[in-house]
Amino acid sequence: MNEVIITAVISFISTIVGYKVGSKKNKAEANKIEIENVKEVISVYVDTINDLKIEVRELKERLATYQKHIEKLEGELYSFRQQMAPTTSRRRTTK
Repeated sequence: MNEVIITAVISFISTIVGYKVGSKKNKAEANKIEIENVKEVISVYVDTINDLKIEVRELKERLATYQKHIEKLEGELYSFRQQMAPTTSRRRTTK
């Protein structure tokens, strides 16, 4: 009878110890997986940010080109208006 009680107690203690050890191992594995997932997400965000930096740089270059073109066109328009100003004032006076 004592052997049965001792066997039952040892089995119970073994079960509890196994559960505790297994629980800690599972938590450690879950934390490891979570850290790996976070690293992957960070990697995706870093790649996206780098792509966006390149795109912003390209868009700034295009904007600078367009601004220069606009300034050139404004200069041409100003010159055209200066050339046309004497012509339009003559037309008004001849009527």
